[in-house]
Amino acid sequence: MKEKIFKNFTLKLLSAIIAIVLWTVIVNIYDPSTSYTFSNVTVTLLNTETLTSKNYSYEVVEGSKISVSVSGPKSKITDISASDIVATADLSTVTAYSDYVDIDVSVVKDGKVVEGVEATPKTTAVKLNIENRTNKTIELESQLEGELTSGYALSNVSFSPTSINVIGASSVVESVAHAVVPIDVSNATHTVTGNAAVRLYDSDYNLIEDDTIELSETNINYTAAIGKTKKIPVIVQTSGTPARGYVLSNVSLNVKEVTIVGDEDDINGIVNITIPPENINIEGFSNDKEYKFNLANYLNGNISIISEGTLVVSVDIEPEDSKTITMDKQAIVIKNQNNNTKVSFGDSRYFDIIIKGATDVINTVSASNIAMSVDLTSFGEGTHEVPVNITLPSGCSLNQEYTVEIVISNVIQETQSASN
Repeated sequence: MKEKIFKNFTLKLLSAIIAIVLWTVIVNIYDPSTSYTFSNVTVTLLNTETLTSKNYSYEVVEGSKISVSVSGPKSKITDISASDIVATADLSTVTAYSDYVDIDVSVVKDGKVVEGVEATPKTTAVKLNIENRTNKTIELESQLEGELTSGYALSNVSFSPTSINVIGASSVVESVAHAVVPIDVSNATHTVTGNAAVRLYDSDYNLIEDDTIELSETNINYTAAIGKTKKIPVIVQTSGTPARGYVLSNVSLNVKEVTIVGDEDDINGIVNITIPPENINIEGFSNDKEYKFNLANYLNGNISIISEGTLVVSVDIEPEDSKTITMDKQAIVIKNQNNNTKVSFGDSRYFDIIIKGATDVINTVSASNIAMSVDLTSFGEGTHEVPVNITLPSGCSLNQEYTVEIVISNVIQETQSASN
Protein backbone atom coordinates (compact mmCIF):
# COMPACT_ATOMS: atom_id res chain seq x y z
CA MET A 1 0.00 0.00 0.00
CA LYS A 2 2.78 2.37 0.95
CA GLU A 3 4.57 1.62 -2.28
CA LYS A 4 1.47 2.59 -4.26
CA ILE A 5 1.18 5.95 -2.43
CA PHE A 6 4.78 7.00 -2.98
CA LYS A 7 5.03 5.58 -6.49
CA ASN A 8 5.49 8.53 -8.86
CA PHE A 9 5.16 10.88 -5.79
CA THR A 10 6.83 13.81 -7.50
CA LEU A 11 4.41 13.59 -10.38
CA LYS A 12 1.45 13.38 -8.02
CA LEU A 13 2.61 16.42 -5.98
CA LEU A 14 3.12 18.43 -9.13
CA SER A 15 -0.37 17.47 -10.29
CA ALA A 16 -1.86 18.63 -6.99
CA ILE A 17 -0.08 21.98 -7.16
CA ILE A 18 -1.20 22.46 -10.75
CA ALA A 19 -4.78 21.59 -9.73
CA ILE A 20 -4.74 24.17 -6.94
CA VAL A 21 -3.34 26.84 -9.23
CA LEU A 22 -5.90 26.00 -11.91
CA TRP A 23 -8.72 26.15 -9.31
CA THR A 24 -7.49 29.53 -8.09
CA VAL A 25 -7.23 30.83 -11.66
CA ILE A 26 -10.72 29.58 -12.46
CA VAL A 27 -12.16 31.08 -9.27
CA ASN A 28 -10.50 34.43 -10.00
CA ILE A 29 -11.76 34.36 -13.54
CA TYR A 30 -15.35 33.49 -12.74
CA ASP A 31 -15.67 34.91 -9.12
CA PRO A 32 -12.80 37.33 -8.60
CA SER A 33 -12.00 39.00 -5.28
CA THR A 34 -13.04 42.65 -5.09
CA SER A 35 -13.76 45.45 -2.60
CA TYR A 36 -16.20 48.32 -2.29
CA THR A 37 -16.41 51.32 0.04
CA PHE A 38 -19.74 52.29 1.57
CA SER A 39 -20.14 55.90 2.79
CA ASN A 40 -22.37 57.51 5.43
CA VAL A 41 -22.75 54.38 7.51
CA THR A 42 -24.39 55.28 10.83
CA VAL A 43 -22.56 54.14 13.96
CA THR A 44 -24.96 52.83 16.61
CA LEU A 45 -23.96 53.53 20.23
CA LEU A 46 -24.48 50.58 22.59
CA ASN A 47 -24.93 50.64 26.38
CA THR A 48 -25.39 54.42 26.56
CA GLU A 49 -27.03 54.01 29.97
CA THR A 50 -23.64 53.26 31.48
CA LEU A 51 -22.85 56.98 31.08
CA THR A 52 -26.25 58.50 31.83
CA SER A 53 -26.64 56.35 34.95
CA LYS A 54 -23.42 57.90 36.26
CA ASN A 55 -24.89 61.38 35.68
CA TYR A 56 -22.74 61.97 32.60
CA SER A 57 -23.91 63.54 29.37
CA TYR A 58 -22.21 62.86 26.06
CA GLU A 59 -22.06 64.26 22.56
CA VAL A 60 -20.58 62.57 19.49
CA VAL A 61 -17.86 64.87 18.15
CA GLU A 62 -16.51 62.61 15.39
CA GLY A 63 -17.48 59.21 14.01
CA SER A 64 -21.27 59.31 13.94
CA LYS A 65 -21.10 58.62 10.17
CA ILE A 66 -18.23 56.59 8.72
CA SER A 67 -17.03 54.91 5.54
CA VAL A 68 -16.54 51.14 5.51
CA SER A 69 -14.51 49.11 3.02
CA VAL A 70 -15.85 45.60 2.33
CA SER A 71 -13.70 43.07 0.43
CA GLY A 72 -14.38 39.50 -0.67
CA PRO A 73 -15.66 37.44 -3.63
CA LYS A 74 -17.42 39.52 -6.18
CA SER A 75 -20.45 37.23 -6.00
CA LYS A 76 -20.92 38.20 -2.34
CA ILE A 77 -19.89 41.83 -2.55
CA THR A 78 -22.38 42.51 -5.34
CA ASP A 79 -25.33 41.63 -3.10
CA ILE A 80 -24.21 43.89 -0.23
CA SER A 81 -25.74 47.37 0.27
CA ALA A 82 -25.05 50.12 2.81
CA SER A 83 -28.00 48.96 4.91
CA ASP A 84 -26.23 45.63 5.43
CA ILE A 85 -23.26 47.27 7.12
CA VAL A 86 -23.62 47.21 10.91
CA ALA A 87 -21.31 49.61 12.78
CA THR A 88 -21.41 49.79 16.59
CA ALA A 89 -19.51 51.43 19.43
CA ASP A 90 -19.88 50.02 22.94
CA LEU A 91 -19.92 52.71 25.65
CA SER A 92 -19.88 50.26 28.56
CA THR A 93 -16.17 50.80 29.19
CA VAL A 94 -16.11 54.57 28.69
CA THR A 95 -15.36 57.01 31.51
CA ALA A 96 -15.12 60.78 31.64
CA TYR A 97 -11.39 60.42 31.00
CA SER A 98 -11.52 58.18 27.91
CA ASP A 99 -13.37 59.90 25.14
CA TYR A 100 -12.62 57.44 22.26
CA VAL A 101 -14.63 54.26 21.64
CA ASP A 102 -13.57 51.59 19.11
CA ILE A 103 -15.92 50.95 16.20
CA ASP A 104 -16.82 47.37 15.28
CA VAL A 105 -18.23 46.64 11.83
CA SER A 106 -19.75 43.56 10.22
CA VAL A 107 -21.89 42.64 7.24
CA VAL A 108 -25.31 41.26 8.13
CA LYS A 109 -27.96 40.03 5.71
CA ASP A 110 -31.24 38.48 6.73
CA GLY A 111 -30.15 38.55 10.35
CA LYS A 112 -26.97 36.54 9.74
CA VAL A 113 -23.36 37.66 9.52
CA VAL A 114 -22.05 37.18 5.97
CA GLU A 115 -19.04 34.87 6.00
CA GLY A 116 -16.12 35.17 3.61
CA VAL A 117 -16.09 38.96 3.47
CA GLU A 118 -14.00 41.43 5.45
CA ALA A 119 -15.37 44.80 6.62
CA THR A 120 -12.87 47.51 7.61
CA PRO A 121 -13.92 50.94 8.98
CA LYS A 122 -12.05 53.93 7.58
CA THR A 123 -12.65 55.66 10.96
CA THR A 124 -11.71 53.29 13.74
CA ALA A 125 -13.16 55.07 16.75
CA VAL A 126 -15.97 57.40 17.83
CA LYS A 127 -14.83 60.56 19.61
CA LEU A 128 -17.11 61.72 22.43
CA ASN A 129 -17.40 64.92 24.43
CA ILE A 130 -18.32 63.77 27.94
CA GLU A 131 -19.61 66.23 30.52
CA ASN A 132 -21.34 66.18 33.87
CA ARG A 133 -25.09 66.00 33.50
CA THR A 134 -27.01 68.77 35.30
CA ASN A 135 -30.45 70.35 35.46
CA LYS A 136 -31.88 73.84 35.92
CA THR A 137 -35.38 75.12 36.70
CA ILE A 138 -36.54 78.00 34.48
CA GLU A 139 -39.72 80.07 34.80
CA LEU A 140 -41.83 80.12 31.65
CA GLU A 141 -42.26 83.27 29.57
CA SER A 142 -44.81 84.13 26.90
CA GLN A 143 -44.19 85.25 23.33
CA LEU A 144 -47.11 86.67 21.39
CA GLU A 145 -47.52 85.63 17.78
CA GLY A 146 -49.92 87.42 15.44
CA GLU A 147 -51.61 90.81 15.77
CA LEU A 148 -54.29 91.58 18.33
CA THR A 149 -57.39 93.51 17.33
CA SER A 150 -56.76 97.26 17.55
CA GLY A 151 -57.56 98.62 20.99
CA TYR A 152 -56.97 95.28 22.75
CA ALA A 153 -53.94 93.93 24.58
CA LEU A 154 -52.72 91.00 26.64
CA SER A 155 -53.47 91.60 30.31
CA ASN A 156 -52.34 88.34 31.90
CA VAL A 157 -50.86 84.93 31.02
CA SER A 158 -50.94 81.79 33.16
CA PHE A 159 -49.16 78.49 32.51
CA SER A 160 -49.60 74.96 33.76
CA PRO A 161 -46.96 74.20 34.98
CA THR A 162 -45.34 77.60 35.56
CA SER A 163 -41.74 76.34 35.19
CA ILE A 164 -39.79 73.47 33.64
CA ASN A 165 -36.59 71.55 34.36
CA VAL A 166 -33.90 71.60 31.68
CA ILE A 167 -31.61 68.55 31.83
CA GLY A 168 -28.44 67.86 29.87
CA ALA A 169 -24.74 68.58 29.56
CA SER A 170 -23.69 71.31 31.97
CA SER A 171 -22.26 73.54 29.22
CA VAL A 172 -25.52 73.38 27.27
CA VAL A 173 -27.85 73.75 30.24
CA GLU A 174 -25.91 76.77 31.53
CA SER A 175 -26.44 78.52 28.20
CA VAL A 176 -30.22 78.28 28.53
CA ALA A 177 -31.60 81.54 29.94
CA HIS A 178 -35.22 81.65 28.74
CA ALA A 179 -37.99 79.10 28.30
CA VAL A 180 -40.63 80.63 26.04
CA VAL A 181 -44.17 79.52 25.19
CA PRO A 182 -45.51 80.98 21.90
CA ILE A 183 -49.14 82.19 22.09
CA ASP A 184 -51.20 82.88 18.97
CA VAL A 185 -53.33 85.98 19.59
CA SER A 186 -54.28 86.78 15.98
CA ASN A 187 -57.37 89.07 16.02
CA ALA A 188 -58.21 88.00 19.58
CA THR A 189 -60.67 90.09 21.65
CA HIS A 190 -61.19 87.68 24.54
CA THR A 191 -59.36 85.04 26.59
CA VAL A 192 -57.28 82.57 24.55
CA THR A 193 -56.36 79.05 25.70
CA GLY A 194 -54.11 76.48 24.06
CA ASN A 195 -51.10 74.20 24.19
CA ALA A 196 -47.69 74.95 22.68
CA ALA A 197 -44.15 73.54 22.57
CA VAL A 198 -41.51 75.21 24.73
CA ARG A 199 -38.68 77.06 22.97
CA LEU A 200 -35.30 77.55 24.64
CA TYR A 201 -33.19 80.70 24.21
CA ASP A 202 -29.87 82.01 25.47
CA SER A 203 -29.47 85.35 27.27
CA ASP A 204 -29.57 87.22 23.92
CA TYR A 205 -32.72 85.35 22.87
CA ASN A 206 -30.92 83.25 20.27
CA LEU A 207 -32.83 80.00 19.72
CA ILE A 208 -31.15 76.89 21.19
CA GLU A 209 -31.75 73.68 19.28
CA ASP A 210 -29.96 70.69 20.84
CA ASP A 211 -31.32 67.15 20.72
CA THR A 212 -29.34 66.21 23.83
CA ILE A 213 -31.42 68.51 26.05
CA GLU A 214 -34.28 66.92 27.97
CA LEU A 215 -37.25 68.89 29.31
CA SER A 216 -39.53 67.93 32.17
CA GLU A 217 -42.41 69.23 30.01
CA THR A 218 -42.14 69.75 26.26
CA ASN A 219 -45.64 71.17 25.77
CA ILE A 220 -47.38 73.67 28.05
CA ASN A 221 -51.05 74.56 28.55
CA TYR A 222 -51.63 78.32 28.64
CA THR A 223 -54.43 80.83 29.27
CA ALA A 224 -54.00 84.36 27.91
CA ALA A 225 -56.46 87.03 29.07
CA ILE A 226 -57.17 89.69 26.40
CA GLY A 227 -58.78 93.00 27.38
CA LYS A 228 -59.66 96.51 26.21
CA THR A 229 -56.99 99.22 26.56
CA LYS A 230 -57.23 102.80 27.81
CA LYS A 231 -54.75 105.60 28.54
CA ILE A 232 -55.16 107.49 31.81
CA PRO A 233 -53.11 110.26 33.51
CA VAL A 234 -51.11 109.86 36.71
CA ILE A 235 -51.69 112.51 39.38
CA VAL A 236 -49.64 113.06 42.55
CA GLN A 237 -50.36 115.24 45.55
CA THR A 238 -48.05 116.30 48.37
CA SER A 239 -48.65 117.11 52.01
CA GLY A 240 -46.66 118.89 54.69
CA THR A 241 -44.39 121.93 54.64
CA PRO A 242 -40.60 121.95 54.15
CA ALA A 243 -38.29 123.07 56.93
CA ARG A 244 -38.17 126.78 57.79
CA GLY A 245 -36.29 128.67 55.09
CA TYR A 246 -36.93 126.00 52.42
CA VAL A 247 -39.58 125.60 49.74
CA LEU A 248 -40.90 122.90 47.46
CA SER A 249 -39.62 124.03 44.07
CA ASN A 250 -40.72 121.19 41.82
CA VAL A 251 -42.40 117.79 41.68
CA SER A 252 -41.48 115.68 38.62
CA LEU A 253 -42.78 112.29 37.46
CA ASN A 254 -41.09 109.75 35.23
CA VAL A 255 -44.55 108.53 34.16
CA LYS A 256 -47.34 111.00 33.44
CA GLU A 257 -49.64 108.59 31.60
CA VAL A 258 -50.17 104.82 31.66
CA THR A 259 -52.00 102.33 29.47
CA ILE A 260 -54.32 99.99 31.33
CA VAL A 261 -56.07 96.86 30.07
CA GLY A 262 -59.06 94.97 31.38
CA ASP A 263 -62.74 94.34 30.97
CA GLU A 264 -64.38 97.28 29.18
CA ASP A 265 -66.90 97.84 31.98
CA ASP A 266 -64.11 97.93 34.57
CA ILE A 267 -61.81 100.41 32.83
CA ASN A 268 -64.58 102.80 31.73
CA GLY A 269 -64.99 103.95 35.32
CA ILE A 270 -61.31 104.81 35.78
CA VAL A 271 -60.26 108.36 34.87
CA ASN A 272 -56.80 108.55 36.51
CA ILE A 273 -54.42 107.04 39.03
CA THR A 274 -53.93 109.36 42.01
CA ILE A 275 -51.17 109.07 44.59
CA PRO A 276 -52.73 110.49 47.78
CA PRO A 277 -50.97 113.38 49.56
CA GLU A 278 -50.21 111.37 52.70
CA ASN A 279 -47.93 109.13 50.61
CA ILE A 280 -45.70 112.12 49.73
CA ASN A 281 -45.29 114.00 52.99
CA ILE A 282 -42.50 116.62 52.85
CA GLU A 283 -42.95 117.95 56.38
CA GLY A 284 -39.65 119.40 57.66
CA PHE A 285 -37.66 118.49 54.53
CA SER A 286 -34.54 120.47 53.63
CA ASN A 287 -33.22 118.10 50.92
CA ASP A 288 -34.53 116.54 47.73
CA LYS A 289 -36.47 113.31 48.08
CA GLU A 290 -37.39 110.49 45.68
CA TYR A 291 -40.41 108.20 46.02
CA LYS A 292 -41.23 105.00 44.12
CA PHE A 293 -44.70 103.55 43.66
CA ASN A 294 -46.02 100.42 42.00
CA LEU A 295 -48.99 101.85 40.12
CA ALA A 296 -50.66 98.43 39.95
CA ASN A 297 -51.31 98.76 43.69
CA TYR A 298 -53.68 101.63 42.96
CA LEU A 299 -55.88 99.57 40.62
CA ASN A 300 -58.20 96.67 41.32
CA GLY A 301 -57.00 93.17 40.55
CA ASN A 302 -58.99 92.87 37.34
CA ILE A 303 -57.04 95.66 35.64
CA SER A 304 -53.41 95.52 34.52
CA ILE A 305 -50.87 98.11 33.40
CA ILE A 306 -49.14 97.25 30.12
CA SER A 307 -46.94 100.36 29.94
CA GLU A 308 -44.29 101.42 32.46
CA GLY A 309 -45.80 100.60 35.85
CA THR A 310 -43.20 101.97 38.27
CA LEU A 311 -43.74 105.61 39.15
CA VAL A 312 -40.75 107.63 40.36
CA VAL A 313 -41.66 110.96 42.00
CA SER A 314 -38.79 113.41 42.47
CA VAL A 315 -39.42 116.18 45.02
CA ASP A 316 -37.04 119.14 44.76
CA ILE A 317 -36.47 121.16 47.96
CA GLU A 318 -34.53 124.43 47.70
CA PRO A 319 -33.62 127.32 50.02
CA GLU A 320 -36.34 129.93 50.08
CA ASP A 321 -35.73 133.31 48.41
CA SER A 322 -37.92 136.40 48.18
CA LYS A 323 -38.59 139.12 45.65
CA THR A 324 -40.46 142.41 45.72
CA ILE A 325 -42.73 143.18 42.76
CA THR A 326 -44.55 146.47 42.17
CA MET A 327 -48.16 145.96 41.14
CA ASP A 328 -50.49 148.41 39.35
CA LYS A 329 -53.92 148.70 41.01
CA GLN A 330 -55.44 149.39 37.61
CA ALA A 331 -54.75 145.72 36.80
CA ILE A 332 -57.07 144.59 39.60
CA VAL A 333 -60.24 142.91 38.30
CA ILE A 334 -63.36 144.21 40.10
CA LYS A 335 -65.93 141.48 40.79
CA ASN A 336 -69.57 141.83 41.86
CA GLN A 337 -69.70 145.63 41.62
CA ASN A 338 -73.15 147.26 41.92
CA ASN A 339 -74.16 148.83 38.61
CA ASN A 340 -75.16 152.05 40.40
CA THR A 341 -71.77 152.55 41.99
CA LYS A 342 -68.40 153.85 40.97
CA VAL A 343 -65.14 152.41 42.28
CA SER A 344 -61.85 154.21 42.76
CA PHE A 345 -58.68 153.56 44.71
CA GLY A 346 -58.25 155.86 47.65
CA ASP A 347 -54.47 155.83 47.90
CA SER A 348 -51.58 155.67 45.40
CA ARG A 349 -51.89 153.75 42.14
CA TYR A 350 -49.07 151.28 42.86
CA PHE A 351 -48.31 148.91 45.73
CA ASP A 352 -45.61 146.32 46.42
CA ILE A 353 -45.96 142.63 47.14
CA ILE A 354 -43.29 140.21 48.31
CA ILE A 355 -43.26 136.70 46.84
CA LYS A 356 -41.34 133.70 48.16
CA GLY A 357 -39.99 130.62 46.45
CA ALA A 358 -36.94 128.98 44.95
CA THR A 359 -34.53 131.47 43.39
CA ASP A 360 -34.74 130.09 39.86
CA VAL A 361 -38.57 130.16 40.04
CA ILE A 362 -39.19 133.66 41.41
CA ASN A 363 -36.58 135.14 39.06
CA THR A 364 -38.94 134.33 36.19
CA VAL A 365 -41.95 136.04 37.82
CA SER A 366 -43.02 139.58 36.95
CA ALA A 367 -46.16 141.66 37.37
CA SER A 368 -47.38 140.52 33.94
CA ASN A 369 -47.91 136.92 35.04
CA ILE A 370 -49.60 137.73 38.35
CA ALA A 371 -53.41 138.00 38.38
CA MET A 372 -55.29 140.17 40.90
CA SER A 373 -58.98 140.64 41.76
CA VAL A 374 -61.26 142.00 44.48
CA ASP A 375 -64.80 140.90 45.38
CA LEU A 376 -67.18 143.75 46.35
CA THR A 377 -70.15 141.53 47.18
CA SER A 378 -70.21 142.54 50.86
CA PHE A 379 -69.11 146.16 50.46
CA GLY A 380 -71.41 149.23 50.12
CA GLU A 381 -70.76 152.93 49.68
CA GLY A 382 -67.78 154.33 51.47
CA THR A 383 -64.07 153.73 51.87
CA HIS A 384 -62.99 150.16 52.58
CA GLU A 385 -59.84 148.05 52.98
CA VAL A 386 -60.62 145.20 50.58
CA PRO A 387 -58.55 141.94 50.45
CA VAL A 388 -56.82 141.36 47.13
CA ASN A 389 -56.98 137.85 45.67
CA ILE A 390 -53.50 137.36 44.14
CA THR A 391 -52.80 134.36 41.89
CA LEU A 392 -49.10 133.53 41.48
CA PRO A 393 -47.31 131.16 39.13
CA SER A 394 -46.65 127.63 40.41
CA GLY A 395 -43.86 127.39 42.95
CA CYS A 396 -44.42 130.83 44.44
CA SER A 397 -46.21 132.08 47.54
CA LEU A 398 -46.92 135.40 49.29
CA ASN A 399 -45.28 136.46 52.51
CA GLN A 400 -48.62 137.91 53.72
CA GLU A 401 -52.13 138.87 52.67
CA TYR A 402 -52.62 142.22 50.93
CA THR A 403 -55.45 144.75 50.91
CA VAL A 404 -56.17 147.91 48.94
CA GLU A 405 -58.20 150.97 49.86
CA ILE A 406 -61.31 151.22 47.65
CA VAL A 407 -63.79 154.08 47.55
CA ILE A 408 -67.32 153.12 46.48
CA SER A 409 -69.67 155.96 45.57
CA ASN A 410 -73.25 156.15 44.26
CA VAL A 411 -73.27 157.25 40.62
CA ILE A 412 -76.85 158.66 40.75
CA GLN A 413 -76.16 160.84 43.80
CA GLU A 414 -72.97 162.21 42.25
CA THR A 415 -74.87 163.05 39.07
CA GLN A 416 -77.62 164.88 41.00
CA SER A 417 -75.04 166.83 43.03
CA ALA A 418 -73.27 167.88 39.89
CA SER A 419 -76.60 169.10 38.41
CA ASN A 420 -77.44 171.17 41.50
